[in-house]
Amino acid sequence: MNGGPEPGSFVVASTPLRLSLGGGGTDLPYYADSFGGDVLSIAISLRVTVAARLGRLDGRFRYSHEQTLHGDKGHDLGDPYVAAALEASGLDEPCEITSFGPVPAGTGLGSSGAFAVSLLAATEALAGRDPLAAGRAGLAEAAWQLEAVRLGRPVGRHDPYVCALGGLRRLLIAPDGTTEASTPPVAPATLDRLHQHLCLYYTGVRRDSTRHLAAPAQDREDRIAALHSIKEIGHEMTEALCAGRVDDVPALLRRHWAVKNAGAPPSSWDGAYTTALEHGAQAGKLVGAGGGGFLLLYADPVHRDRLDAAMREQVLQPVPFTFSTSGTTLTRVHLDERDPAS
Repeated sequence: MNGGPEPGSFVVASTPLRLSLGGGGTDLPYYADSFGGDVLSIAISLRVTVAARLGRLDGRFRYSHEQTLHGDKGHDLGDPYVAAALEASGLDEPCEITSFGPVPAGTGLGSSGAFAVSLLAATEALAGRDPLAAGRAGLAEAAWQLEAVRLGRPVGRHDPYVCALGGLRRLLIAPDGTTEASTPPVAPATLDRLHQHLCLYYTGVRRDSTRHLAAPAQDREDRIAALHSIKEIGHEMTEALCAGRVDDVPALLRRHWAVKNAGAPPSSWDGAYTTALEHGAQAGKLVGAGGGGFLLLYADPVHRDRLDAAMREQVLQPVPFTFSTSGTTLTRVHLDERDPAS
């Protein structure tokens, strides 16, 4: 891309969210920096999209998401992600940025990482650079740097990498941060069957997962031991899917639920999970750090209707989705702003 967008044009960056299938949490710095991370995850059809354009007659910056923010400079907007992306891109020309998507932030599907990827792609494009020139892995690493280094959040590389790359991905994260993203050799028919058995439900709960991402000193040993077990479950999940053994998935999810809940006080979601098991689900897990957000269940498709009905009674909303093979996309949209009657 040579130069910024033409007057009257938009850049639109769109990035999928993801579902963690195994090893979730082993990418977090307090674990990966010592033991290395190993995550199996897949992108889904729900996406975070950022649209942006240069130029405003009032000479100000504008950012719109759940509320609209204005400022004379990017750092005046009051949104740390936008301010950091504008600074990283070296963009000081007035612009307007809008982000949107079906999933609220803080709900466990990697939305902050996906947003960072889309936002950085859009601001880089506004600055006249091609954000995909170094590949989607390069964009993912830049988005992680934005969150972890510029903003100081204790986040791992799971979300930006899987969301930016799309598809089914296994991430091996070395203690020095070197990240290898591979595509496990899982047959399309196996993924189709897995998708048919997975059900996603929105709990209505949002939370800032930051405090759950860094291990407190008082329970660090317990959390590291749990992540060792979760990493092993992830290995077995990868082996099972590569071998086409989808029937092994519910047992692995049950082990994951047991590890995550070992020694924990009763959860407000225990009742919903028990109800799910009584109405056709074979296993499941809460998605994301800190609980809440989404409940992912594994069930035979013949039970889907009664399971959906039971979850609605628990005030959990079914969320349709498909697996997504596409990662971040960048589109330039030119609008002719002249009077069409002229």
